[in-house]
Amino acid sequence: MVTRAQARPGRVFRVIVNPRCLNCRVYSVCAGSLRPGGRYRVLRVRRVAHFCPILRDRMVVVEVEELPLRAAVSSKVAVEGVTIQYRRVECNNKRCVYYVYCVANPFREGERVRVVKVVERIPCPKSLPLVLVELLPTPYSADF
Repeated sequence: MVTRAQARPGRVFRVIVNPRCLNCRVYSVCAGSLRPGGRYRVLRVRRVAHFCPILRDRMVVVEVEELPLRAAVSSKVAVEGVTIQYRRVECNNKRCVYYVYCVANPFREGERVRVVKVVERIPCPKSLPLVLVELLPTPYSADF
């Protein structure tokens, strides 16, 4: 479910889950069925809406598709079309502009993902052979 303003085919949104959402009676069909931090595109808008007590507005039921997210991976596995097990890059350099792609992304360790697109080589300050890619979870890993 999305806000009325987002309920338009083609709109892209990122899932941000408020901790209060977890106790909502419709959580499982709202944010509960989506990946926290994930990006989605609205495909179709349904004629059903539910009141959200947190936003104090009506949330519209929509059909969505998950969009790829950018992440850093080893250059050894950065091949378009290949399915890999995601491995988080071990790094503690929070000032690095690529830190969010290496460490702070919504993929789980060991999750099966498909490399959709190789974006660019990362000039890693630690000299790690990293590549920025767009990843999409495979259907087998939709158990979050």
